[in-house]
Amino acid sequence: MMVVRLRNECREVASLSRAHCSAQIQIQIATGIPLNSLIKEQFSCKDDHTVLVRTLLPGDAQGLAALWQEMQIHYGKPVTAEMARKAAEFACGNEQQGEFGPRILVAASDDGRIHGSIVLNVSFPANELTRSLYIRDLYVSSSARRLGIAKALLRAASALALAQGFSALDWTTDAENANARRLYSSQGARQLERVYYRLDTDDLKRLIAV
Repeated sequence: MMVVRLRNECREVASLSRAHCSAQIQIQIATGIPLNSLIKEQFSCKDDHTVLVRTLLPGDAQGLAALWQEMQIHYGKPVTAEMARKAAEFACGNEQQGEFGPRILVAASDDGRIHGSIVLNVSFPANELTRSLYIRDLYVSSSARRLGIAKALLRAASALALAQGFSALDWTTDAENANARRLYSSQGARQLERVYYRLDTDDLKRLIAV
């Protein structure tokens, strides 16, 4: 695993052009205003549906469940539709509950489909006893890749972090994931010299049994 950090920046206007999709992407950063007024990432694709990067809403559970079930298959850890539904409903019911609740942004079309999501968990204490955000997952559906959605989600997460007073975005990626590393470097993320550790369920059971 590689550990990376993004210094938040205001990137006011960027444009993307593809044979099958065009987008005008804009993020306006200002504190003290509703987040959905702050984040403005909008795509117009070939099927005439508008895709907007925004905060998670209670009605997103069905679309989020479909995306996350695909995500688990992509990562080689498939789950049932029921497991995906419960996770999505939990997310929609608990997003941003209090100062330490998760922040979740989605790339959603006007027909209810969720094309991508980024899940941000609060880390505390971070640098100089501040709060930072850790990107737990960033995933874009296979049918919506190469449209700039991952970059849009990262920029929207940066806008959210600045607006809510977080000091940084941190996340990890597999060292061999060259595409992801190129994406993150292109957005100004810096690689940190850290070692990543984990105790999974079996490890935890062995540890407490010692």
